[in-house]
Amino acid sequence: MDESKFGLLLTLPTIFLVVVFLALPITYAFFMSLNQIELTISPDWDFVGLKNYTGLLTDKRVIDTVPRTLYFAGLNVIVTTLMSLCLALILNEQFKGRNWIRVFILLPWAVAPVVSGVMWRYMFHQSYGLINALLTSLGIIDKYVVWFDNPTVALSIASFATAWKALPFSTLIMLASMQGISESLFRASKMDGANIFHRFRYVTLPHLRPTLIFVVVLQIISSLQAFDVIFTLTRGGPGQGTVVLNYLTFVNAFERLSIGAASAMSIMLAVLIVLLSGLSIYISMGRKGKAKG
Repeated sequence: MDESKFGLLLTLPTIFLVVVFLALPITYAFFMSLNQIELTISPDWDFVGLKNYTGLLTDKRVIDTVPRTLYFAGLNVIVTTLMSLCLALILNEQFKGRNWIRVFILLPWAVAPVVSGVMWRYMFHQSYGLINALLTSLGIIDKYVVWFDNPTVALSIASFATAWKALPFSTLIMLASMQGISESLFRASKMDGANIFHRFRYVTLPHLRPTLIFVVVLQIISSLQAFDVIFTLTRGGPGQGTVVLNYLTFVNAFERLSIGAASAMSIMLAVLIVLLSGLSIYISMGRKGKAKG
């Protein structure tokens, strides 16, 4: 058996799993999205074509979730990328206790998402939360604040909680990429008189570009799919202030039992994820091409 056939043989189990657990469910969801399925009224399926999609485009609840979803995802991507980059730069240096810090930084990754949401909810609790107690003791605030009464603040807290969960994995990826940079490049740049900022800009950053693109795309995907943290942290409140597209899909599917509309919304969300991920890759590769030019 030649290498190409042997490689195909090795990938067959993965291809089988992708088809069974990804391709078939997506196809079935698309088929359901073309039907009106209201289980609170009837178990029957009525074919309506693209009516569910056109209805979502004019649904005020869906339209209102779009800016909230984009704000949540944008804040999550920015915080996760910048924080993981800073932590990777710190952990790439030689200092005492570095190995222990590398171990401790994995702790958020080991915490279950539901537990993470509950922990952040108690941290910002209006009566006995750690954040209120800390800010009061420092004199920053005069009295305890009801953080989750403000939709923007509540959505920001949920975004930070999601970023905190994703931070270890992104940091390890960037750290591994940094350690692959040849030390001779840094020595040569020092001999040419480059300071620490120049070494970061002209040596570290160009080598990290593919990794940064990967981290950004990964965070776009995960933040647009965020559900568990919002469910345990705010339950979509106050009012509908933290209801994002993925959470609204859950509400339509499992609370209103409107399976057809929920399937259409999940397909639209998947298309949005692909478009935003592709756009970020296109912009990043375009900047790389200009830099080379």
